[in-house]
Amino acid sequence: MILFHSVHREIMLRNPVYPHMLLDTLRGLFGDPAVNADCQAALGFTGLEAVNIMQAVRSLSTAQLAERFARMESARDASPPFLRSWQQRKESEIELPDQAHRAAAQKLFDAVQGLTTHIDEATVIDPDAVARRTGYNRATVEAVLDAYTLTGVMDIGDTLGRFFRGDNPLRTAPIISDAQGRRMLVHEALALPAVREVIENKLTAAKRWDTYKQHRGEWVENTAVDLLAGIFPGAKVYRAFNYFVPDPKAGTAQTDPVKFTKRVEGDGLIVIDDVALIVEVKAVALTPEARAGDPRRLRSKLRDIVTKAADQAGRLRERIITDKRVRLDDGQWIDASGVREIHTIAVGLEDLSGVTTATATLVAAGVLNPDNIPWTVSLHDLRIVSEILDRPSELLLYLRRRTQPETTWKYRAVDELDLFLLFLNANLHVEPDPRRTMQTLPWSGPPSTADLRRFNAEHPWLVDSHTEPLDAWYTSKIDPTATPADKPRLSADPKLLKLVDMVSKCGEPGWLPTTASLLEGNGKVQRRFGLHSADLAKLVRRDRKRHMITQLMPETSGTHILLVWACHSPDEEADDAAEHLSRYLKAKKHQTGFHRAAAMIFDPSGSDLLRLLYYNEPTEPDSQLDEDIAQLVPLQRMKRTVPRPGHQSKPR
Repeated sequence: MILFHSVHREIMLRNPVYPHMLLDTLRGLFGDPAVNADCQAALGFTGLEAVNIMQAVRSLSTAQLAERFARMESARDASPPFLRSWQQRKESEIELPDQAHRAAAQKLFDAVQGLTTHIDEATVIDPDAVARRTGYNRATVEAVLDAYTLTGVMDIGDTLGRFFRGDNPLRTAPIISDAQGRRMLVHEALALPAVREVIENKLTAAKRWDTYKQHRGEWVENTAVDLLAGIFPGAKVYRAFNYFVPDPKAGTAQTDPVKFTKRVEGDGLIVIDDVALIVEVKAVALTPEARAGDPRRLRSKLRDIVTKAADQAGRLRERIITDKRVRLDDGQWIDASGVREIHTIAVGLEDLSGVTTATATLVAAGVLNPDNIPWTVSLHDLRIVSEILDRPSELLLYLRRRTQPETTWKYRAVDELDLFLLFLNANLHVEPDPRRTMQTLPWSGPPSTADLRRFNAEHPWLVDSHTEPLDAWYTSKIDPTATPADKPRLSADPKLLKLVDMVSKCGEPGWLPTTASLLEGNGKVQRRFGLHSADLAKLVRRDRKRHMITQLMPETSGTHILLVWACHSPDEEADDAAEHLSRYLKAKKHQTGFHRAAAMIFDPSGSDLLRLLYYNEPTEPDSQLDEDIAQLVPLQRMKRTVPRPGHQSKPR
């Protein structure tokens, strides 16, 4: 099944990266002087020269066609006055077109002929034009063109066979030539993706790989962590650090972090609120054999890229969960005592859409452990996600949903961005197993017939392309002449988003998981959540008493949260209300056994969020809280108040 997903992706997904992003990446990878020196020795040109020349070939090929279209459009736009005057003449009049009319007609005729004949003049690569565009000499241009020109293809049947096995000859050689030596770029989208793979293969063959490999790893690590840090401003960010773990070969078991002796590497760690994001970077590339469906090579590369990233992140995850702190090799410690939610993000240069979007299949094949599933994403897709998101809570919710194995069982997609945009549009919801819910919430009682029916009705969806709005938005950003387009955004209730923004702005402990949990619900739940504070304010105005609403909110992660909305009365101070609600919140959390509890306290008008109370301590025996629970509503009576997370509409 994984072979099918891999080959299907190679055949169907031709251009997974926006050219301007790929150009930035290539210039970052080949901007190091030492790397360029190795490229010059191994290839006869530098990496940056290859990037700039292939970019020039790409832009010139489109510019020449664009010039012909512009010429035709100009001639067309000049024609209407002459056509109208010709139509308005009297039929009895014998009148020949005047000189201006004939010139306009000839201009239009020539423009159409120029667009439809001698296409080779617009598509054949002119090395001199490339040299003028780049400022490089002709010999350098020819050397680069030679490196990316397809050779050795004799049989069309064999070529097609290779393509439909996932081995596209044009992937690394997008330029073709004829017997006269004329060259043509097959498609402008193929020019830049070929640059890196060819250079990497040449550096490996010339035994000049090490400098580039180190620079590539450092550049990707820094770029990935920068992108994630930009999504979570104010987070504690750790980069390229060494830390200690227990040595499995030690004579006695090592249980004290102070005495751990095995030093390992971590690529990145981001701690924000009580959430930790472990970042692992794998710049390994798929080999042609793996792309072409060789099961042994594909499994080996997936283990190098996906499994190792998950395993390495798992070491750090274990230390955070078990020790609550991490000892670095410089004598410093990372305090992880407040972390309650951990996600792994495995970032790579290689786009593995079609494979990594099939998480459930990777688990079934033993490539991933179901208890440690990372979000495996290409650097370019991560950049797109970072540029689209408006709120940190949106990414946290996406991580919760995306790393569920059931998600990619239900939503079958070739491209990671299709899944992400489907999440923005329809929440990427999977109906939870009601029997599992009963185990985590035993007081909720047995599942209803309707719950079982909804769960049993779940079936896979084939996700078609959702990237058209994204393409339009990026085009409008890059091309000032393009039609303006709005950025894709999370589809959610406006009043709820206002509440999410208020909680985020307050910045108090618990703001991030609370806002992500507020977004968990379906459209009906979101509308209700967005109106709670206003509804409470009406009650306060009526009787001048404090009022509150309590919701037990199941989370995708399975670690549920208790949410409370409260408006204090006009006759009490917010501090007094907070003291009362603090006792209530702790008791209710103890009663439910929930992972987290949050209370949002508003002023009597319900419009201003005054503070956020938040508790995430593990539930432990507490006699005082047991006494407080006796004063609360029994859990069985709250069963029907548990909102159902869900999607807002069926994916199309």
